[in-house]
Amino acid sequence: MIRSSIAHRMLAISVAALSLFGGAAMAESQYGAGTGTITAQANVKLSVVVPKLILLRVGATNTTQDTVAWTSTLSIPGVPTNALGTAANTPVDWSGAAPTVTTATAAGALTVYAWTNAGAGTINCAMGAWNILTGGPANADFTVATTGTLPHPGANLGACASTAFPSNVVATGTWTYALAGTPASWRANTYTNTITYTAQGI
Repeated sequence: MIRSSIAHRMLAISVAALSLFGGAAMAESQYGAGTGTITAQANVKLSVVVPKLILLRVGATNTTQDTVAWTSTLSIPGVPTNALGTAANTPVDWSGAAPTVTTATAAGALTVYAWTNAGAGTINCAMGAWNILTGGPANADFTVATTGTLPHPGANLGACASTAFPSNVVATGTWTYALAGTPASWRANTYTNTITYTAQGI
C-alpha cells in the first residue's frame, strides 16, 4: 500500500514536470561554476504594444453632419428691388436690364480637429456627385480658408490634395467656406453635395 502511494506521487510529480517543459513560455537560465568569481545571467524581454488611433472632427461637437448653405439674392433694376419670398402679380419698375444676382461670399466657418499616434497623419477630401448635375456652381467655385494648425486639403473643393499633420499633437483650426463663381449664370434650383474628409495614419 505504501509502495502504491509512493508510485502515485512519483507519477504526479513526473506529469507536473512534463507540463512545465511542454508549455509555450520557458524561463531562461544559466549557471556558473568553478573558482573565483562566478556568474549566471538570465534575460527578460519587455514588450509594450501601443495600438494606432486616429481622430477627426469637422464641425459641431455632436454626431450630426453640418451644413454650410448659401442663398442667392436677386435684385431687379432700375430701382433696385429685391425679389424675396413668395410674390405674384407684384408691380415693379423694371428697366429691362438683367437682374443682379449676388451670393454671400462666406456662409460659415467650421472648427476642425485631428489627432493620431501613427507615424504620420494625412487628411484628404473628395466631392460627391451634385444632386443637380448641371446648371449650378462648380466644385472649384468653393474656396476654403484655413486658420490654425490643421490645413484644409486643397485651396478649393475642385482641387482636393492630401495634407499632413504631426503625430501625437492635436491639430486644430477653422475652415471658412466661401462661394464665388457666376451666380447670374446658374439656373434656379437647389444644388446639394457632400464633401467626405478622410484622415489616415500610416
